[in-house]
Amino acid sequence: MGMLKNFIACVLLVVLFLQNSCFEAGLSANVTYDHRALVIDGKRRVLQSGSIHYPRSTPEVWPELIRKSKEGGLEVIETYVFWNYHEPIRGQEAGLFLHLRIGPYACAEWNYGGFPVWLHFIPGIQFRTTNNPFKEEMKRFLAKIIDLMKQENLFASQGGPIILAQVENEYGNVEWAYGVGGELYVKWAADTAVNLNTSVPWVMCQQEDAPDPIINTCNGFYCDGFTPNSPSKPIMWTENYSGWFLSFGYAVPFRPVEDLAFAVARFFETGGTFQNYYMYFGGTNFGRTAGGPLVATSYDYDAPIDEYGFIRQPKWGHLRELHKAIKLCEEYLISSDPTHQKLGAKLEAHIYHKSSNDCAAFLANYDSSSDANVTFNGNVYFLPAWSVSILPDCKNVVFNTAKVISQRNNGDHPFAQQKNVNELLLASSAFSWYEEKVGISGNRSFVRPDLAEQINTTKDTSDYLWYTASIHVMPGQGKEVFLNIESLGHAALVFVNKKLVAFGYGNHDFANFLINKKIELNEGINTLDILSMMVGLQTTFLAPEGKGPLALNLASMGKGQAWVNGQSIGRYWSAYLAPSTGCTKKCDYRGSYDASKCQKHCGQPAQTLYHIPRTWVHPGENLLVIHEELGGDPSKISLLTKTGQHICSFVSEADPPPVDSWKPNLGVVSSSPQVRLACERGWHIAAINFASYGIPEGNCGSFRPGACHMDVLPIVQKACVGQIECSIPVSSAYLGVSAGACPGLLKALAVEAHCSI
Repeated sequence: MGMLKNFIACVLLVVLFLQNSCFEAGLSANVTYDHRALVIDGKRRVLQSGSIHYPRSTPEVWPELIRKSKEGGLEVIETYVFWNYHEPIRGQEAGLFLHLRIGPYACAEWNYGGFPVWLHFIPGIQFRTTNNPFKEEMKRFLAKIIDLMKQENLFASQGGPIILAQVENEYGNVEWAYGVGGELYVKWAADTAVNLNTSVPWVMCQQEDAPDPIINTCNGFYCDGFTPNSPSKPIMWTENYSGWFLSFGYAVPFRPVEDLAFAVARFFETGGTFQNYYMYFGGTNFGRTAGGPLVATSYDYDAPIDEYGFIRQPKWGHLRELHKAIKLCEEYLISSDPTHQKLGAKLEAHIYHKSSNDCAAFLANYDSSSDANVTFNGNVYFLPAWSVSILPDCKNVVFNTAKVISQRNNGDHPFAQQKNVNELLLASSAFSWYEEKVGISGNRSFVRPDLAEQINTTKDTSDYLWYTASIHVMPGQGKEVFLNIESLGHAALVFVNKKLVAFGYGNHDFANFLINKKIELNEGINTLDILSMMVGLQTTFLAPEGKGPLALNLASMGKGQAWVNGQSIGRYWSAYLAPSTGCTKKCDYRGSYDASKCQKHCGQPAQTLYHIPRTWVHPGENLLVIHEELGGDPSKISLLTKTGQHICSFVSEADPPPVDSWKPNLGVVSSSPQVRLACERGWHIAAINFASYGIPEGNCGSFRPGACHMDVLPIVQKACVGQIECSIPVSSAYLGVSAGACPGLLKALAVEAHCSI
């Protein structure tokens, strides 16, 4: 409980405002808003926010996630409160509370959208409409959360970190289906929230009819065209999707950082002052928390911090530079509304003034294919297609969204670099196993003349439910019959006379499915059993050395669930392969993004590696339990640990210097671009594997000298080896090479390095 209170006081809860270290507890703040921004203690603020859902990680990693978020340039943390996580049984608290987007409906690909299943069984209840049983429960929950926050002095007016709260969630997307009841419900929800007297502003996302003083906000891949429903409200973006969630049977979606940075820059360019990455850290759907249909256990989301808590490069680094560039413009952004200037076809500028001759500007090329040169204030600027340049003094470009010069990680998964991963194979001889009998058994069975609906029957306490029927075939009757099953569930195994005859399943977009199968019956009594076949496996394993997260490789298994020392690491479905087409080797970031535009790992399982938090294992023997439904090969299950990190960078002489080399009133104090390398906390640069100045060729992990090559390995080694991070100016003077070498060529510095503990 002590760690939780530290977490609440220092981090999450509704929207957490971070100052120099953590929020400075005890210093009360007045939070309001005007048409430009949130106003904290009388000052407008431009704020970068990121979503981190506390149940999708474990308490011991919260401080590190917050540190990485702050170092990445965030000032606000956003989280949902999951009602079913805190009150799984009505009136019984689970001992954990947090606040951010209270809802209480969360969606978030969370089981039952965050609602506790017991709500479903209240007589006469209808969710999210003007229904008295639902409103009574929702009001009780909202009041409970707000009271808990007040008791802990967590609102800004009490000296706490909460500066913003949300009621409901994307209700505007479905309100039409409720008719007048939906309109009345929105007004009731707003009035109920305001009357709770939180002393901070309330928001409703995707809610055009949010009544005053509730701020309606935007969710989506792009929000530069969003306008609030009142001229007195600021432009706020509560869900900027950093990627997309993963579903079984689908390829892995990802969002190029060039497009994500473009969307953020366009938002602030056109008047926005608060944006939130959904997600900044996605984490893991432990246990049965993944929502449906068929959402995978990993909730990585291609976020700047990956599922295991490692920094994802270049996404994290490129966005950090973007945040620095926007922060340089903050005083201008809060001083005026933007002035628009057309620069050509799909070319424009937005200028913010503090005075007539003191301004900051954003130059945009929103053409999806054509680069351009534009003239602004008498100077010519090159704008790549689908990019924004930021000029904090209306003259010098400190950042362009399409020019990624941050370091990169080799591989698209933290356990993808084989040289930096230890793999412990769990031999089949270590497993004991039993096979569960097909059909209903035990004292919780019952008989009824019709099919029982699964949620009503299991109360969402299990993924599994057996249906068993007897079929009597008289002598002389046909033995071959067609079995037809129409299911609204997600998957089913069918047995005739205890033998498997069919397996049906849907997908995330169409969860219902059909089974049409010719089956053969015997004369006399036949049994028909429908469910999931479970084969229980358990073993012990010794925990690997180290402190980092672990990954369980279940690529050899079929479908089921897994537990480590009694803790559920979630559902797996390795046998469900994504379609073999639809992926591209390199996704073009230019042009509007959607969840199907950029995909990888076609023809493969959506997920094979499963996160085991280090605190869930202990020295000595640990127990792994596998419930396998389809059959697999447990002899190939392995445990992975990360022992190193391969990083690299490629920066040319034409790239801009780092954003932090530009100082207000001084301009650019260093004109050289730089290669910057950094290891994860606790690691150091152990070796420089490659360093070439000239025109190096290849990509990260496979750089090679080009036709013009100057060996600068000793200089880079001296600057970097043994350090946690290092910077190398891309200049012939620093690198000790002749300025006249390779005349007429645009030179670059490519470096590959290895980090270890």
